[in-house]
Amino acid sequence: MAIKNWDTKTSRIVYHRLEAGESLIEGLESLALSEGIREAAVISCIGSLSQLKRRNLCGGKVGATEHVKETINDILELVSAEGYVQPSEDGGIRVHIHVAAARPSGEIVGGHCEDATCFTGAYIYLQVIEDTRI
Repeated sequence: MAIKNWDTKTSRIVYHRLEAGESLIEGLESLALSEGIREAAVISCIGSLSQLKRRNLCGGKVGATEHVKETINDILELVSAEGYVQPSEDGGIRVHIHVAAARPSGEIVGGHCEDATCFTGAYIYLQVIEDTRI
């Protein structure tokens, strides 16, 4: 269902601040629905997290299809998040995000974000590709 034409013109950039305690995934879904966004790219997302639920391919082995899931309950600096909002098969939207976050030691952790809880908040910029309000 995603737009396949690389010549697609973008319509606008949307900024939103998630508050402390908000879910990164649910916050993005809510933002997209309230703004009439069907497809967008996350172009910037920084902030802080109190919990990160992530998954990565199992041990980085060639041909691995299983994922290792981990919940990190620690204060993390959200250094970067990339991903997209796309139409789903059922007519809704799908949010897919990968994150890089720093522990207090400076060690970086990251991977596919299944969910994350904002600590002090997060600042998100979306480049809208498909907009139902146009």
